Amino acid sequence: MKLPYKIGYAVTLVWLVWIVYGYMNYDVMADRGQHFIFLLSAVIGMILLPIYFISVLLYYVYKRGPKKKK
Repeated sequence: MKLPYKIGYAVTLVWLVWIVYGYMNYDVMADRGQHFIFLLSAVIGMILLPIYFISVLLYYVYKRGPKKKK
């Protein structure tokens, strides 16, 4: 269970650095025409990252299955 969360955290940190970079340099990115890429990646990240973490959590919950009574 640790590896998928580490991968998710790494992707989340890279995404967060990209968003902060884009926010700090929004004027420069808008001049180059890259502001659409920045905004699109922000929206996609806000949608896909929670879905990823919830799906990993549900996978491990359902993988364990119900506990058998003796």
